[in-house]
Amino acid sequence: MKSVDEVRDLIKKQRRVKGFQFSVPNGQSQQNLQISGTARILLGIQLLPVNPGTDTFIQGFQSISNISFKVNNEIIIESLNPTFVTNYSNDEEFMPIPRPLSGTDQITINFTNSGATEVCAIAIYYI
Repeated sequence: MKSVDEVRDLIKKQRRVKGFQFSVPNGQSQQNLQISGTARILLGIQLLPVNPGTDTFIQGFQSISNISFKVNNEIIIESLNPTFVTNYSNDEEFMPIPRPLSGTDQITINFTNSGATEVCAIAIYYI
């Protein structure tokens, strides 16, 4: 049987996921993505369109034309069509972009939306 400290150590090494959902208005917008201060490794990200009454797995994003993703002022994704960060383009559960984290990280995502307001769900995977 494992000790309490061994179990705690194991839990610290397990993957975690934090979800966000934003209404992305027409034009340029930015959202801060705050995750746990105990996060030490960013594993990846996944985006999904949320269009009530439609099959988002067929339609994809309709108005958001590109995204940029930054961690601590490092541009990791720049001006990328958001479809590349969905399950349409990734064989895995998320788009892997491993980066070390310090616990006081500033994580932001920028959107360019050329049409009507669109809802975007985001999952951040980390350890």
